[in-house]
Amino acid sequence: MAEIFKIATLNINGMTADGIMGMLNEFMLKQEIDIILLQEVTHTDLESIRGYKTHFNIGINKRGTTILTKEEISLKNITRLPSGRGMAACYQGIWLVNIYAPSGTANRQEREDFYNVELVYLLKSLPHNDSWRRFQLRTVAGGLYR
Repeated sequence: MAEIFKIATLNINGMTADGIMGMLNEFMLKQEIDIILLQEVTHTDLESIRGYKTHFNIGINKRGTTILTKEEISLKNITRLPSGRGMAACYQGIWLVNIYAPSGTANRQEREDFYNVELVYLLKSLPHNDSWRRFQLRTVAGGLYR
């Protein structure tokens, strides 16, 4: 029988207050989340979440992405974007890709650079078969700005 994992994703928008961190910890334990992908992480207080390992990718702008896993889950081949806006890791042959893209009309060029350069770099670093890679990159680079 196949294993079932609970995976969640959450943009925490730089939250740092102890009360909010406590709520996140409680949510993860109560919902029995196995893997959680976090975006807009600004600090390393997440290491205090009981029973979880933390894989940080804080970028040059002091914001980034993080993957937390239950202690018994070992991620492999962790790849990080220097900007902190994306990371990928493999667990039992399944690739987890965690990104947060620039938003807002004022950031159009930054957003285009992210999708056309950074995200393409991250996805190309993953070991896919070539036909899947071509389809995926065309979809990402060509489909988001129509």
